[in-house]
Amino acid sequence: MSHTNLAHRRTHNLLLISKLLNQRDHASPFTLVLDTLEQSANPLVREYLRRSRLSKTTTIFLSFETFVKPRNVDYFIECYGETQTPERIARAVTEILGKGGSRRYLIIIDSLTTLASISINPSSNLNLTAFLSSLLQPPIQKQSTELSQEPPQISLVAVYHTDIPLPATSTSAAPYSPSPLSLLSYLATTIITVHSLSTLLAEKAAHARSLGAPVFGLAEGVEGVVIGLKPRATVKAEERGVVLELEHRRKSGRGVLEWYFLPTGSKSQQAFTGPQAFREIITLLDDHPLFRKPKDEDTSDQELSGMTFELGLTDRQRLEREGVVLPYFDAQKAGGGGEGGRILYDMGVEDDFDEEEDEI
Repeated sequence: MSHTNLAHRRTHNLLLISKLLNQRDHASPFTLVLDTLEQSANPLVREYLRRSRLSKTTTIFLSFETFVKPRNVDYFIECYGETQTPERIARAVTEILGKGGSRRYLIIIDSLTTLASISINPSSNLNLTAFLSSLLQPPIQKQSTELSQEPPQISLVAVYHTDIPLPATSTSAAPYSPSPLSLLSYLATTIITVHSLSTLLAEKAAHARSLGAPVFGLAEGVEGVVIGLKPRATVKAEERGVVLELEHRRKSGRGVLEWYFLPTGSKSQQAFTGPQAFREIITLLDDHPLFRKPKDEDTSDQELSGMTFELGLTDRQRLEREGVVLPYFDAQKAGGGGEGGRILYDMGVEDDFDEEEDEI
């Protein structure tokens, strides 16, 4: 990719992720965050809460697995327990929205997996789509004087744990119904998949040696292994963080795919005050020091930008190419250019050579 295209992509996509995390202009009504045991979505949720405090956005936290109220949360609703039904949860959110006092609201669900497991139960009357839609509906204006006011902007950020299996159900009840994850992926306007930086670095190192990508945790298939023992990160404190894979769907139907790096070091987690608090800390993954391409690779990528197939070489292939010795390499050196091609042949003892026949 040329330098001009990279600069344009950097400016455009950094502005996009800033609008999504700050919830400006109602850029994404429903954001689905996918995480695993290898990398939790908690750093991203904390970043949402930090930016909401700076932008004076009212936050409503629906807790299905969190027992302590997180920082920068305005309303904390406990959703666990037998008495807390989806109807009561939706009613509690509606009461908070009905109080008014804010133009923007951010609703965070720490685990959609619990609701997904309830929705696939045939005896349950929970409709996952209807429940999420009820959270995004603004309250009905009670007074006629308030009809002229614009309704508040409500955004929903929900976390789904992809490595937690759902309970098995019979397919006779709804044989053609999609899985909860497929349904949520279809409804979401933005999908953010959280990746571990150390895992991506291990995959990058294996790819440079033309080796298979390593697997960690449940993907290893080893009995008793839940979280993999990843290699120790040798990066600096300011270079540590999580990797975000973004898929954003615009109103026009055009999709945007990009990889970002969200630092979680000690400096980035400090409570800045003043103008430093509004400083953008997220960057493209290509700008990370451990993922940035050298200048010689950038020029080669610019020359091969229009190809539909891969012509690049890995580090291992480059070393093997340097060790290859071509036969009759001296034929390319002697005489220089302009003399045409020549064939060098060394006579052996088994060759029958007669000078008289050669003269004829």
